[in-house]
Parts: sequence; C-alpha cells; structure tokens
Amino acid sequence: MTAARELLVETGSDSAVTLRAIARKVGIAPPSIYAHFDTPDQIVEAVVTDTRSLLVRQLETARAGAEGARERLLADCHAYLAFGAEQPKLYAVLFSRPRLRGSSITEERIDQAVRQLAPIVGEPIASQLAPAEAFSILLRDVADAMDEGTSRAEDALATATALWAALHGLILLRAHIPRFPWPPPGPLEEEIISRLAFPLGPAPR
Repeated sequence: MTAARELLVETGSDSAVTLRAIARKVGIAPPSIYAHFDTPDQIVEAVVTDTRSLLVRQLETARAGAEGARERLLADCHAYLAFGAEQPKLYAVLFSRPRLRGSSITEERIDQAVRQLAPIVGEPIASQLAPAEAFSILLRDVADAMDEGTSRAEDALATATALWAALHGLILLRAHIPRFPWPPPGPLEEEIISRLAFPLGPAPR
C-alpha cells in the first residue's frame, strides 16, 4: 500500500496505480500482489480510506488542545487546510473517484456520530453524515460555536457545508493555479473562516 500511496503522490492520478507499476516500485512480481489485493481499485480504495483516517486524526489532534467551541472550530479549519497543503495530490485523490462502497469507520463510531449529530440535523440526515468523519467534526463544532454564542450562524448544516466547500476549493485552487497572486495564507484563511463561521461576530450576550 505504501508503493500505491507513493504513486498517487507522485502522479496525482489513481489511473497510475496498476499492479505492474506497484510491482516495479516494490521490486516483486505482479502476481505476488494478488495475495493481498484482487484489483488495483482495491489498492486505491485502501489508500483513500487510510488517508481519510489520517485526515480525521489530524483534525482531532488539532482540536484537542483548543479551549472553547470557537477555538476548536478554528483548529479544525486550519488543520484541514494544512493537510491539503502538505499533501495536495493525495488530498485530490480523496475526491477523484466515486465514494467508497465501504468505510473504515466502525459501527460503534458510526452510532456515536449519529447520537452526536442527531440533535443538530435530525436522525435521518445524521445517519447519512456519520461515516463522513471529517465533515461531522466540522459540523459539531459549528453547532457548538452557535450554542456557545461565539457564532451568529443560523443553520449549522448550511454553515458547515459552506465552510467545507470553501476550504476544499481553496486547497484545490492553490494546488492547480500556483502562479496566481495569492494573498498570504494566514490573512486569506482567516477572512474565509471568519466570514462563513462567524458572520457579524459573536452573538450578543
């Protein structure tokens, strides 16, 4: 799987991940790979699943040291952007193919996510969102910031979705148009996050 990940990082394309290419990179015969995976698609799916888990761990680590909902939400956003900036090609592969049939998230974690999200969006939508761990973290922290009074956003799901779309778009645009005269990362990120997550500043006490 390491060889497949390296091919994805080098090329930015899952079509480059073939059994022959992996075997050549590892220095083994292609048939040897069949002991672990049946098709190249299975290998790519394993890498994508592992990368999604890595993204979630990075978000959880960033927010663990934050005090208060506003700080957790800011930590989420900056960690998400940092992940995309550090691994732009691997990040792009996460969204380059249809959603995986399976998921690495356990049933226990899905049930926990549903319980956490249901009060925010209702159980039917919570059940749909639960496997999307990174987005679920973002949504929970938007809702917490609203409850805390540090965000005047009116709809947690709409705000989290807009914020995710903006972060995702910024990552891809930076990667695909590097010669654009981008403003310094810090102020630009703060502008995007503040306008979407904290419109009009904190709610009055």
